[in-house]
Amino acid sequence: MSIITTQEHLDNLVTAALHRELEIYQYQINVDNYVMMLAMLPEGEWPAELENYRAASVESMPTTVSDEDIQTVSDYQYRDRLRGLLRTERLEQNKSIRVRDALKVQIGTDYTALVSAKKDAGTAQ
Repeated sequence: MSIITTQEHLDNLVTAALHRELEIYQYQINVDNYVMMLAMLPEGEWPAELENYRAASVESMPTTVSDEDIQTVSDYQYRDRLRGLLRTERLEQNKSIRVRDALKVQIGTDYTALVSAKKDAGTAQ
């Protein structure tokens, strides 16, 4: 015998679904930002003459390296980091989508109406 009523269980599922919807949305914001930022960074392979600095910190680079080359290294490093972050965001978003989809099945055909009402009730407070 459970002390949680059917209605309480449904309310908990709807609350969890709303949180997942917001989480998926936040991941999409990050994905969109990363895609835009990547469009502003270099494409293609690292310049051969700078390849040795792929993992170097700016502080560890020789003083003979020009500021322009340091900026180029920084841009390529940032691009590489963003590519990894973009991949991670998409993977995590897909996990959230799976959980949300499982919640949809449990909530049933009233999913959209119930989650929307929960959202509206939260913003009205």
